[in-house]
Amino acid sequence: MAEPSKSKALYAFEQKLIYFYDDIEMMDVIRTSVLHSELSSAESKYVLDGVVKDKHAHLARRGNSEGSRQNTINHLRNSVYSSFIKDLYEEVTDYLKLILLQASKNSFDTGRIIGEHGFKVDAKNVLSLGGWPEVCRYITEAVFQALESERSTLSLLKKMCSKLGLNVEEKYFDAALPYLEVRHLLVHADGRLSDEYRAKYPHIKANNGVVVLDYGLIVTAYKSVLALVQAFDMEALHKQVLLPGDLR
Repeated sequence: MAEPSKSKALYAFEQKLIYFYDDIEMMDVIRTSVLHSELSSAESKYVLDGVVKDKHAHLARRGNSEGSRQNTINHLRNSVYSSFIKDLYEEVTDYLKLILLQASKNSFDTGRIIGEHGFKVDAKNVLSLGGWPEVCRYITEAVFQALESERSTLSLLKKMCSKLGLNVEEKYFDAALPYLEVRHLLVHADGRLSDEYRAKYPHIKANNGVVVLDYGLIVTAYKSVLALVQAFDMEALHKQVLLPGDLR
């Protein structure tokens, strides 16, 4: 059976996520090995056998103890998981910008794409862009920046649907939003959850007010955000926002 059609934008998104998820699984394998003492021996005076004092001066401060190993590997895991959530959000916005650009190049309802985000462009600037693709890119980037400036992930997603005439089911937004919105708190508040966030998403675990980034949360984030982007793509194909040249 032939693989269902998908946009080049979705294909690029999925490929990025494959590499990101490799990092997540690698982190889990390494953490499991460390916690099972597979990378350390009783004879070593350092936290792990591979530590070389002159090369790893910071790790060499840590002694050969279970507590030291747990602290070190859990901090590394938290850093990797936090980066994953931030990267996930960035890849979603890159996907949305790309399909908006492709729709613009395809002359899909230009009035709808601009909507309430109209602006004036100096004629000299337009001429300096050099061609229609560059004009489309300039305008769609300006429109997208206006959407992002509203600082609401839900508003960004909904207005993208409105501009492109897409009917994405609410269940996809509901499932993905907790993980897309926590990115802002990781960037600007070191993961400390606001009262508003905790009220909206009581199922997201916190420890002393800080989001708990564990394997379960990361897996759910991956699956729900991927499903959301795939739903966008299916609608874009169905509504003929994208043309055959935009498909893989």
